Amino acid sequence: MRYPARTLILTLILTTTAMFIQPASGWASLAPSGITADASAPASVRAADMKVISTALESKLLRAKLKSLGLDDAETQARLSKLSDREIHQLASRIEAVHPGGLIVEILVVAVLVLLVIYLAQKV
Repeated sequence: MRYPARTLILTLILTTTAMFIQPASGWASLAPSGITADASAPASVRAADMKVISTALESKLLRAKLKSLGLDDAETQARLSKLSDREIHQLASRIEAVHPGGLIVEILVVAVLVLLVIYLAQKV
């Protein structure tokens, strides 16, 4: 019992070395392309993207900005219908990246939680 740490260290070195002697097995496969074989998939993606865009267009601030640029609701919808699937997806992705109004909600939730913690801390 004179060398318990030394024995432990040697055991760890041997087991670690034994684990890394064998090469790691790997799996090779083809990377999927961006095109899906399912014919309904692009339609469902476009529908989801259009929902994101229409939700953003329901904002009063965005509608006011579009009207100041000379675009009414009918003209906006006409221009959206002319966009390709790829352009619709890019627009929806950019709208989701901006995340309009979401940050305000998150800040309010955090503020309410902080106030709740302070209130409970004062009670105790």
